[in-house]
Amino acid sequence: MELINNNTTKEIKHKKKPKKLIKYSRIPFFKLIKFSFKSITKEILFYVLNILVLISSIIIGILLAYAKSGESQVIIFNFYILFFTCCLMFVFILRMIQFFFNKNFEDKTTYIVLTNQVNRVKFFLAQYILVLLIIMVNIIGSFLTINLFYSAFNLLKYDVFILKMTVTYSLYTLLATFLLTNFVIFLIFVFSLQTTTIICTLLLAVSFVANIPMSFVKANEKSYNIQFENNQLFKLNDIYDAYNLNNNVKNGNIKYKYLSKYIYDYFLNSQMTQESFSSKQTILLRTEMWSKLGLIRKEPVIVNESNLELFSKPLRDKTVPETWKSGDKFDIQLTLNETFISNNELETLISKATSENTKNILKDFKNFTNEITAHFNNNVQFEKYDLFYDFLFMESGVDKSFLKKINPGGGEKDKYALKDQDLKTLYEYALIGRNSDGFKFSNADDLVKKQLDFKLMYTARILEQYFIKYSSNYLIMSTNSIKTSSADWDTYQNGRNTIGILSYFNLYSGLWMLYTENLGFYNQDIWFSPNSDSKIYLENQKNMFLGYKEYKLDLNNQNRIKENTTTNYTKSWYYTAILIGISLLGFTVALIRFKKYDFK
Repeated sequence: MELINNNTTKEIKHKKKPKKLIKYSRIPFFKLIKFSFKSITKEILFYVLNILVLISSIIIGILLAYAKSGESQVIIFNFYILFFTCCLMFVFILRMIQFFFNKNFEDKTTYIVLTNQVNRVKFFLAQYILVLLIIMVNIIGSFLTINLFYSAFNLLKYDVFILKMTVTYSLYTLLATFLLTNFVIFLIFVFSLQTTTIICTLLLAVSFVANIPMSFVKANEKSYNIQFENNQLFKLNDIYDAYNLNNNVKNGNIKYKYLSKYIYDYFLNSQMTQESFSSKQTILLRTEMWSKLGLIRKEPVIVNESNLELFSKPLRDKTVPETWKSGDKFDIQLTLNETFISNNELETLISKATSENTKNILKDFKNFTNEITAHFNNNVQFEKYDLFYDFLFMESGVDKSFLKKINPGGGEKDKYALKDQDLKTLYEYALIGRNSDGFKFSNADDLVKKQLDFKLMYTARILEQYFIKYSSNYLIMSTNSIKTSSADWDTYQNGRNTIGILSYFNLYSGLWMLYTENLGFYNQDIWFSPNSDSKIYLENQKNMFLGYKEYKLDLNNQNRIKENTTTNYTKSWYYTAILIGISLLGFTVALIRFKKYDFK
């Protein structure tokens, strides 16, 4: 019996003593967050949404790496932020708040915790902060994933604009989700779960149509004609294009910003218009503009070509010797003034430039030359042949620019003084095969396509054509009064006034404007279409579902459009301040309702 008792005693001694329960007089804040986190990790949807965030971030990172241009990257990314903020984060927030502040109430989890003498405010804040932390982790994780995969699939090359875009996206999403979290918490404590779900569904729908009213207004405005006091009519879109480009050039929000500002400002300061652009006085001003950069030679250039075979001669010019006929051989000499320098000379000019601004302008000029040359497959002369004549300064006279017949007959006149029209005819025949009346030679290709191919001159002329339309329009629009009695102007004013009033209540669109205003556009893709004479697409990177700053034309007391009219819009901080105020009010109401909630 004693042996049994001893054995029993030993067994009892060897038994593991139970751990002491840790009792808190006050449950630490971190423990409350940990408790709440463990409870939500039991939800399958929590993992599904996290995985979706990761997968979507990987996909967008890869798409950005393979996008062909910055413009494409902006367009792709703006659709992604719509999906991420308005779909993924929206569902994420709604589900977490329903879980913490609705489901836990029903299964008494919250009641059990609160019976442990936990301060209600403390417990509310623990769950609230956990929701924000989970959102923040997802946003930061998305930011890192996008940049990592973009860099990896872009062969470790990185564009600073991608960083700007993803940073803007992250900061905006943090703000938007904070506001949305407070709003949904407010709804869950004021309305039933079903009502909250319905309101959130409507809010989700509104996020995609918030900018539709402005889109309709702008679509209707395309047909409006605005009349000025000088009786000139302009399409309303042309007015906006002129002022938008002026604003872009002034702020450097355009490709080749140094060159663009130089040309645009010179045109405005010289008061050049499209109507007088090819006048002698304006051509002298334009020549002076390029001469100041050192792009025009000061000394005349003499062009010579031998053994040109005559195909036909002018039929109406009596000064041409009648004995000259098809098949005759000729030498030609052209004395050209103020010709443009070569590409090699441009490189030297850039390296020797002492002014930083001039150097930047010349670099832009060189880069644009390379771009336009590549676009037209090194055949700019053929594509833009009609731009040759404004800068054709040929010295006249039988000793300066002439045709000389080889082996003339006895007593036959062997020289002919060339005129500008003669050069134009032989140039167009050799280049594009135009069969007009004048001198045409069957073997003038080397003369025209090599010696007369002043590549930088074509670059200059293309740039002039790009800007003159917009600078001319801006000059006219800013110096003439609008006829405010016209029907289209009244319709425009009424439409903009109505949308202006609605915009004060369209807070969702205003919040999107905060994002788009800070993101901006990819400026290196804001440029003229190379296949057009003068067309620039300033709004190609806009997303129809996002809100952008839209200004109304503002007139002074003389009914002229104000110079700063592009700033005449409701600022994004107005919407942000109102939303933050509503958000904090909703949070306060929810907290008060939580403190008074009966959990039994």
